[in-house]
Amino acid sequence: MQPSTSCLWRPSARTVLILYLSFTGCTSWRPDSLSPRAVVQGPPQPLSLRVTYTDSSWVILNNPVLQGDTIVGRDHQNAQVRVPLDSVLLTNTRHGDAGKSVLAFLGVAAGLFAVAAGVVFIHCSQTECFDMHR
Repeated sequence: MQPSTSCLWRPSARTVLILYLSFTGCTSWRPDSLSPRAVVQGPPQPLSLRVTYTDSSWVILNNPVLQGDTIVGRDHQNAQVRVPLDSVLLTNTRHGDAGKSVLAFLGVAAGLFAVAAGVVFIHCSQTECFDMHR
């Protein structure tokens, strides 16, 4: 019977998942310097756009597109939202934050190291790993 290759793949998949979540989780909304029309038309085409209305309320649109003088996208409930350009005060797009990503990665790595060190310490305190009289 041969060992399953999926067991060999799982640790690396976990590592990739942890790295992916660490690096993609550290994003923030930043105001756009371009006009709302230019932001939506891209490039790059935004995947999500936070639109602030002239009354200071806001909505997040996923996959926004420009249809005439209206930004059309989907909200968090997947309902279609239409925002006329003349009622847009400001747009924000998501951007990665390298500093936060590095800190998140280092935090995850430190946590994993602490768990591994704790497991080794507990194991060796119950056996005679630290016995210097061998």
